[in-house]
Amino acid sequence: MNSALIFTLSRVVIAPLFALFFIFGYRSDSPVMIWAAVGCALLIELSDLFDGMIARSRGEVTDFGKVCDPVADSVSRQTVFISFMAAGIIPLWLYLVFFYRDAFMQLMRIVCASNGIVLAARRSGKIKAVMQAIATFAVLLIVLAKVHHLPWIPQRVGGMHTGFWVVLVTAIYTAASVIDYIIPNRAALSTMLRRKPVSGGE
Repeated sequence: MNSALIFTLSRVVIAPLFALFFIFGYRSDSPVMIWAAVGCALLIELSDLFDGMIARSRGEVTDFGKVCDPVADSVSRQTVFISFMAAGIIPLWLYLVFFYRDAFMQLMRIVCASNGIVLAARRSGKIKAVMQAIATFAVLLIVLAKVHHLPWIPQRVGGMHTGFWVVLVTAIYTAASVIDYIIPNRAALSTMLRRKPVSGGE
């Protein structure tokens, strides 16, 4: 296992620790636990930043790494938003935007791979990742204000947790970013939809 892949897989290990620290810290108003969650979130983002850089600089780019990286991204980021949902910061339907987007992208990768096409990262996907990272730390900042009793950061806006509005903006862009992947790969999708099952298909 190369060093780039270790960085990638570390996100899958750190993500449940984030969930543990954040959910218990939020419910118990524990600054220590919330700061531990912040540390986990920072490690996740650093891992995402450095694994690709290390793989390219050391010539460690592998097919497995190309598949594993987006999966690790999905697992870690979905864990963050599940944690926000479990804490009551965002509703289920808002989390499902991220869940279904990632599920659809996994389907897209399978469809493209079956047609010999590698679904490359696009600019919209990178912007989406940055926006999700910003939303994560913005919500953490709001929660830190809560546990440290800082009144200058409002906890609720328009009857909803302030974090809800932060995540909502990111969710809208996350959903819209799918279009940027569909358009250049519509030929492969059309071919796959027209293809007849070999046998035993449904």
